[in-house]
Order: sequence, then structure tokens, then C-alpha cells
Amino acid sequence: MKANETTLRGLIGGDQQLLVPLYQRPYSWEREQLATLWRDIELQADRIEQGRDHSHFLGSVVLAPGPNNSPGYSEWLVVDGQQRLTTLMVALCALRDHQAAEDPLHRERINETHLINRFRPGDPRYRLLPTQVDRQAFKDCVEGQPFGDTDSRIANAYQFFRTKLVEVDDPADPHDIARIESVVLNRLNLVQIVVEGNDNAFRIFESINNTGMRLSQVDLIRNYVFMHLPTKGQFVYDTYWLPMQNELGPKGMDQLMYLALILDRGDEAQYNDTYRGHQELLRSVTMDKKDVEDRVEEYVKDLARRARYLQRILEPTGESEIDARLRFLNEWKGNTAYPVIMRLLELHDSGEATDDQVVKAQRYIESFLVRRLLGGVATGSLNRIFMRLTPELTGEEPVADVVRAGLSPARLYWSSDEQFRTDIRSRAFYWQGRTAQQKLVLRRLEESYGGKEPVELSDKKITIEHVLPQTPTAEWREQLAAEGDADRLHKELVHTLGNLTLSGYNSELSNMAFAKKRDFLGHSGLVMNQEIAKHERWGKAEIQSRADELASRAIEIWPSPLDVGPVGPSRDWTLLHSALAALPAGTWTTYGDVAELIGSHAVPVGAHLSKSQVLNAHRVLNAAGQVSKGFQWVDEEDDRDVREVLRAEGIKLDDADRADPGQRISARELAELLELPGAVDLSEAELVVDDDYADFDKNEQRFFQQLGDAKGPQAAGAVSRLLDWWRGRGGEVQFGRSAGASCAPFVRNGTEILPIIRFYAKTVEVPFATLKKRVPFNDPILRDELRRRLNEAPGIDLPAAKLELYPSFDIALMANDAVWDVVLSSLDWSVSRAKGAQDPD
Repeated sequence: MKANETTLRGLIGGDQQLLVPLYQRPYSWEREQLATLWRDIELQADRIEQGRDHSHFLGSVVLAPGPNNSPGYSEWLVVDGQQRLTTLMVALCALRDHQAAEDPLHRERINETHLINRFRPGDPRYRLLPTQVDRQAFKDCVEGQPFGDTDSRIANAYQFFRTKLVEVDDPADPHDIARIESVVLNRLNLVQIVVEGNDNAFRIFESINNTGMRLSQVDLIRNYVFMHLPTKGQFVYDTYWLPMQNELGPKGMDQLMYLALILDRGDEAQYNDTYRGHQELLRSVTMDKKDVEDRVEEYVKDLARRARYLQRILEPTGESEIDARLRFLNEWKGNTAYPVIMRLLELHDSGEATDDQVVKAQRYIESFLVRRLLGGVATGSLNRIFMRLTPELTGEEPVADVVRAGLSPARLYWSSDEQFRTDIRSRAFYWQGRTAQQKLVLRRLEESYGGKEPVELSDKKITIEHVLPQTPTAEWREQLAAEGDADRLHKELVHTLGNLTLSGYNSELSNMAFAKKRDFLGHSGLVMNQEIAKHERWGKAEIQSRADELASRAIEIWPSPLDVGPVGPSRDWTLLHSALAALPAGTWTTYGDVAELIGSHAVPVGAHLSKSQVLNAHRVLNAAGQVSKGFQWVDEEDDRDVREVLRAEGIKLDDADRADPGQRISARELAELLELPGAVDLSEAELVVDDDYADFDKNEQRFFQQLGDAKGPQAAGAVSRLLDWWRGRGGEVQFGRSAGASCAPFVRNGTEILPIIRFYAKTVEVPFATLKKRVPFNDPILRDELRRRLNEAPGIDLPAAKLELYPSFDIALMANDAVWDVVLSSLDWSVSRAKGAQDPD
């Protein structure tokens, strides 16, 4: 073999082709692998901006001469490394299309320089040619054509990169995308290994891919440390290493090593290079050969000291306010702030920061997190923000002042009091953050009332209640209609903070009339509920008045940043752009859905899209699923028929040019696509199995009552028969406790449960978004098989584009015996697959 270090630019340059042989598996990278690569790309782009000369080692690529290799044409078989190669080429396609929207010359530049062999026809045209199963999707990607197979993982990877490029594209920075391109081509180092022609490429492939269990980064660090302790190793291990290892466990040790690196290096630390970072630190310690073991012992002793701080952060058991705020941070899952917190504890321990200063700094951190959450600011940058802040805490200045100043710049979106009030009034708080974070915000607000009756607000039975229900009855709609358009007002108000509270009676309250809800809320131990119960009605005026009152309390609880001018744009469209970029091929959404997601109105959303170059803006349709009247492309020279474009992209239009409702992406699904934690928690919350049989019976009765009222006795009877069959063969059933009743037959897989389908009062939902996180349905091939089986039923047409979402069909179809049989057989097949995964023998 011959090996040399290269980059993607060096690997794909010139008139050649890299051919992935048949024995290679199909392209298989999913979001987890793509996200890891993207984090590395972003980090390298930041380093270019800062003028740092670094690169990132991506891995090896093993090549062997192809059957058509000749002096006039280079053809190479990709023996190993096809996954990362294919991913980088797809990323180049996304970069090309993103930049071509501004300047079409980028298309020709990137195509001819990196993607194609311009003067070669047929397959030799492509500088990379994947295996047959991926070939057409990759060609579609390179040619800029709609993907024929919208469920291809190559299509998913392309969509991922288009979404990320939209997120990072800062209009104020003309070079940000160019830096990303430079990283992909020049800063991701690869080791190119060329196999001689007489070697057996397949044998090498088997050898490369038949490795055993790899050592973790902590294992490597430990081995490197004790390599330098030939005489003191046992003492250091027993005194320092073993106690902290026992205290923190493997996950905690991994966290400790990364945090220790951040404390020493700030934002230069990279999680994937934790071992290399510690190796370099230890080399600086051992450079002077004198007293090496003593200095390495001090190194480990320092790690053990920091381990105590991490243990306190993870399990704060003290009664001090510092510990109380650490508990809040843990419930918040504020891991990104741990480097700053650990540094604060270090300075407190050394006497360089007082109790009051540390508490004040913690309060600023909490305010920063909460105000950004309520403002709908993406959390992706939090890790870097706190990494950069950590080295600024030197102890020379009061730590609270340093934290506040470090988090106050406008670009970090710590909102001013004025913006905070606006966010509380208008933002869809229910979509922002995890359910636990939302409950913490409401808990802090409730505590501000100083209620005399103690209520255990951390009780899991305490849930978030929509006073104006998510599914309003005719009575609720009539009340809203007195103040304007009922549907519009409902979407604007239902998920805002002014309409949300905490309750232990969510299922009882359901969507009952406000007059009845008042009785429950008036007898609640929570003061905020007693305040709601003082109102005679509950509509727009009351919700906004409560929002204003809560905003005043929130401003007292969570202090503002330093006054550095306007902070946070009055209308931040980033979330809208990200949502549209994330739309899978063959899907569409409405102005109302995206307005609900971002806490806006449909009209300003439409106005913004009509004058802005936004990816997939043409796939935003009106409530009827039709192209908006007066639609025109932002580019005045674009004369394409938008309806033909939609059809070419896989969207089905009927004779009235209405898009297929089964392909519509709802606000909830948009939130899921963007991985907004609130959407994830919404789906996971319904998976709790209720062991309280009294509640179980009550929830079952409520479900069938709602189903019967909505779809009639035939549909209710069909679902009841299916559940009887399911229970008869030993299956379990779970009934939802939220206001919109639901029911799911589920399979146990170890400690997890797999809900194959979920029945609601009007629809039957297939929760692919949940199943994709559960074995064996984390395999997209199995999810697609389930989709195809269900689609054999008349009237069911679940789109492939929703294999990671929540497609549904009308529950009235269950009354059709043919549909009933298909659903039953699909459940039976799913059980067999789940059991096969549990017991593969």
C-alpha cells in the first residue's frame, strides 16, 4: 500500500472517477453522523474566521485500481471510506445550490471543478459513482433534479445540509458560506491509502471492517497518564483516579475530561479530540524530564479536584442558594453551561468569588437561558458561547459582572425587557424548549406569587394545561368569534405563555367550558390558577392581560443584560427559514402552520416570503392547499409554472390544484423536523404507561366518548374490536391523559415501549418519529415496510416523505373491514419484528 495525507479537493481533482463497488453497503449515514460532521465543519469555519491554522482529521479512504483504469482515464474502487466521501460530495451539491440562489455562476463553478467530468458522457461523467442502489439519487443530486426517490438517505443528507446552510447564513457576513466550502474542500484531512493492483481489495475491505471494541477517549487518557507513572502509578490510581472513576462513572468521566479541556483551552477544545487535547497537555507537563512523575501526579490530582466540582454540579445536595440554582440548571438540562459553572465553583473554592457573586452569576446564566427560550432563539450556539466565556473568568474582576458582560452582546440574543415582554405576549411558548423547561418557567412564576399553601411543583402529575384548549369546542369558538376570526385567534393565542398554567387535572379539564374550568382552577393550590379563576370569561383580552402581568413578574425574576442597544430582532425570521429548508421532498405546509410555529400571523409570513429569497417558499400554500393568489417568484425573470414545479417535486395536486393533505407538514411536524425539544417531549409524553387502573378506566371511557362523538359508533366499534383482539393475544394498551384523548396498542422492548399506531378521536396516527428512536424500527427499511403494509388498505396513502414524522389517516376508515384487516395484520407483523429484535436466536 501507499499512503499519503490529502483533502477532498486533492482526492477528487482532475478527470477521474471514484467507483463504489457492489460489495459495499448502501449509503447509510443518518442525522446523528451528519450532525457530528457538521459540528466539526462549523468549528473549522470559525477557526478560519479567527485566522487560526488548524485542520480536522476525518479518517482514511482506501482506493484500489478499477477495472477500467488506464493512463488516459483514472478509475478507482473505493475499498473503504465511501460513507464520508459520499457525504462530502452531497455537501458540495448543497453548497452549490445554496450559493447559486444568489449567483448562478456557482453552479457551473462547483460542478466542473469538483462534481463532474464535463466531457465524459454517461456514468463516467460523475467523479463519484455510488453503489447501484444509491446511484440514481446521487445523480439527481449532482444534476440538481428533484429526487425520484424522496426517501433516499442521499436525499435526506442533501436536505440536512441545505437546512444547516440556511441556519448559518448570516446576511451581515458575506464570507460565511465561502468558509464552509473551504472547510469541506481543504480543511478536512483524509489519509489516502492506495492498494497495489495485485492486492485483493475485498480481503482488505473485510479486514478494515472487522475490528473489535474500540477504546474510549477516557481509556486512552488513562493509559497515557499511567504510562508516565512507572513507580507511582498504583498510588496515584488508588488515591485519585479510582475514587473519581467510582464517583462519576463512565459517562461522568467522559464529561469531566472534556470540561477540563475547555477550562484550559476555551473554545479551542473539541469533544472528538479530547484524548489528543489531554495528550498535548501532558506532553507540556512532561517536556522537562525532571520530576515527571510528580508533575503527572499533580495533573491527576487537579482532575480529581475538578471531579468534585462536577459531582456537585450533577448532584447538588446542599441547602445553599448555589446548590438550589444548580438543581434548577440540572432540571433545565443546561449542560452547555457546565464549563462556566465549574469555573465559578473553582473561584469560589479558592476564595476569589464570594457566595453572593456566584449566585448573581448563576442568576444571569438562568436569565440568559430563559429569555432566549421564550424568544425562540436556537440553542445550537450555546455550547460555543459558554466555552468562550469560561476563560474570561480569571478572578481579577467580580465574576457576576464578567458573566453579565460576556452574555450581553446583541448577537447572543439575550433579550431586553421590552423584547422579553413582546416574546411572552406573542411567541408560541408551548413549542419552545423541553416540557421540563416550560414547567420550570411556570414554577418560577408561581413561586413569585408567594403562595402560602405548599405545592410540590416537581410532581410528575403536574402538567402544562392550556386554559383555552388545543381542540376548542363550539362554545369556545363562539366565545373567540366575539373578538375576531375564531380560527386565527385560536392559533395566535393557544400556545402563548398567557394561556398556559400548571395543573394536576389536565385530563379532567380537557376542553371543557371555561365556566367549569374555573371551579377546578379556583380550588387549586396554585395562586396563578386562582388568579385565572377570578375571570368571568377567557378570551384574547384576558390572555394578553395575563401575559403582560406574567411578563412583569418574569422581568423581576430574570434580570436583563447590559444596555448595549437593541437586543434580538423585533421579527427574527431564522426559525421560519430553517423550517422551510427542513421540508422533506414531496411535502408542503401552510402559512398558518409556519405562523403558529414561529408565533406570528399568516399575513406577515406571506409578505416576508413574497419579497425574500427563501428556500422552499413556493411550498407554502394557503389553508386549502392551493397556491396563493398573486403568487410570483422573487426572481422576476423566473417564468416557471409553480404548480408544475410542485408536481415535479412529488406533490400531488387534484383537479382543483389542491395539494394532497396527506403530504402536508403541520406545525407540530415542523417542530419535530427542527428537533425543537418541545415537539419531542410532546410525542414522548404520551408514552407513559399509566399503572393507576382508576385513571386507566377513566381515560379509556373518555377516549371512546370523544371517538363516538367525532366519528360515530361504527368507527368506535371497529377500534374496540381491534383492541379486544390485541389484548386477547397478550398485547397492552395505553390511553393518553391529555385533553385530546388518545389510545395506543404498544409492544414492550426491554424498558422501552413501542407504540405502533395511535388512535385519536378523528385520526389514526403512525408515530414514525417515535419509532425511529426504538429498536428495531430505528431501521428506516423496517419503518418503510410498515408504511407499505398499511398503504395496502383502501383509502390509506402514507407518504414516504413522512417516515420520520407522524402521518395519519381518517379513523372512520377503520369501519371498513378491508382496512381493519390490513391494520390488524400490520400490527401482527410489527410484533413479530419487535420480538425478533429482542430474541434474534
